[in-house]
Amino acid sequence: MFSNHFHMKYQLDEKAKVYRRIFGGLFVLIMVATMSGCVSNQSYPSDLVMEGYELALLLNKNSAEQLVILDVRSEASYDKGHITGAVRVDSSEWKEQSLAAETGLDHETLWKNRIGALGISGRAPILVYDDGSMTTATRIWFIFQHFGVPNTSVLNGGYPILKPLIKKGRIAVSQEETEPKPAKFEHTANTTARVELVERQRVRKAIEHGEAQVFDTRTHEEYTGENLRNNTRGGHLPTAINLPHNELLDKNGRLKSPDALAAILKKAGFRRGLPIITHCEGGGRASLAALAAEIAGYGPVMNYYLSFGDWAADVSCPIVKPADEK
Repeated sequence: MFSNHFHMKYQLDEKAKVYRRIFGGLFVLIMVATMSGCVSNQSYPSDLVMEGYELALLLNKNSAEQLVILDVRSEASYDKGHITGAVRVDSSEWKEQSLAAETGLDHETLWKNRIGALGISGRAPILVYDDGSMTTATRIWFIFQHFGVPNTSVLNGGYPILKPLIKKGRIAVSQEETEPKPAKFEHTANTTARVELVERQRVRKAIEHGEAQVFDTRTHEEYTGENLRNNTRGGHLPTAINLPHNELLDKNGRLKSPDALAAILKKAGFRRGLPIITHCEGGGRASLAALAAEIAGYGPVMNYYLSFGDWAADVSCPIVKPADEK
């Protein structure tokens, strides 16, 4: 089951290749900068993560007309100043509705309409940025790629990373709200998603049959059951490896380099070539962990988006505490 997914998920749709052409000129500029020693040659996949300097180059090339920029910060932060042309997404509402049974991610038509309301047709690349947490932007990234939105990338480090570029005038900001022009999002069968959405029973079966590595990206206290959050039961899923999400970020809140992430996952006990299922409490940190694992070259990667909150609510699902493992 998982091996078939591994082969399917990397078969790129021909249309997706067209969407990447916008970055052709940008790639040349980045290569020149790299060769001249301006930036590190440890790069991220261009369709997953964008650096601040890459965005500045893209904006200065006047290619941004073809780029949809989404600001997923709070309304107050957006009103104070945002990238010119950025459309605000109410990420709190998206989180709440994506986790609720009556509006969850299995309601395709609802989410197709929601995506189209942002002016997204699926024909232009998308950049998502948050307040620097990276978990909000990656949540939106995960939802988009789940529904087949091509070429969605996150800004590494979020809006705070842009401050030096804004100060130098390389990125323009505005306090004027950008009203999106609703578009018809042509949802297609999602065979090119890098990270697959999985639900509780599939996770349970994978654990029982040893088919996947479980990546618990919550805090150590949540993992041990000391911090219950809003759950009636605490602990972790059987076989789960705990690697808190903040260990995936550097001191500036940026995702660490692909090599550094690979080393961190290896040290934690993850093995290459085997499926990984990420989870947290409610999807955000799990989405960040999924992106990190994908960048590091691990997987295939899956996201148990409903996460531990969903697992703990089902009393038939086993939960382990450290004392049980001795």
